[in-house]
Amino acid sequence: MLITMLTFFLIATLAAVSDDLIRASDDNYKALLQDLADFIEQEAQIAFSSENGYFHSFALPSTLNGQPYITSITNSTSISSQANITILTVASKRPNVQLNVTKALARDVRGSVVRGRNTVTKERGLVAFRPLPLSTAEQASCEPPPPSCGSDGIISAETCCDYGYASCCISN
Repeated sequence: MLITMLTFFLIATLAAVSDDLIRASDDNYKALLQDLADFIEQEAQIAFSSENGYFHSFALPSTLNGQPYITSITNSTSISSQANITILTVASKRPNVQLNVTKALARDVRGSVVRGRNTVTKERGLVAFRPLPLSTAEQASCEPPPPSCGSDGIISAETCCDYGYASCCISN
């Protein structure tokens, strides 16, 4: 009877600790998503407040502490001509984990941000985010028929997908 009771308490304690660890991991991941969204927002604000001709390059990590993520920039003019903002979303790409951070940017922000190398520019009052082109070797790892999708180790399949090589995109 004593062994059964101790086993029950051990299992209950392990379940509680496991739940706390999962919650802490999700909280840490959410904080990393928030930090990344804040960084991109700051890049947009700096460019927006700068003079025309502003150019800056920056890199985003391929993962956040080993956890996958996605970014998107949606300009309100593609949603409605009445709206006047741009929406930045940084979201979890982990299965069964619905974490995302949404930021409102100025209306005159356009483009896309990918994991890896990006640029932000300001021309004629418009701020544009763009991925830096892949090197020739990186392109070669994405596009030979049939696509190797980064299987040669130069870059990851996710990076190929980010740069528009749809055959490399793995849907979850």
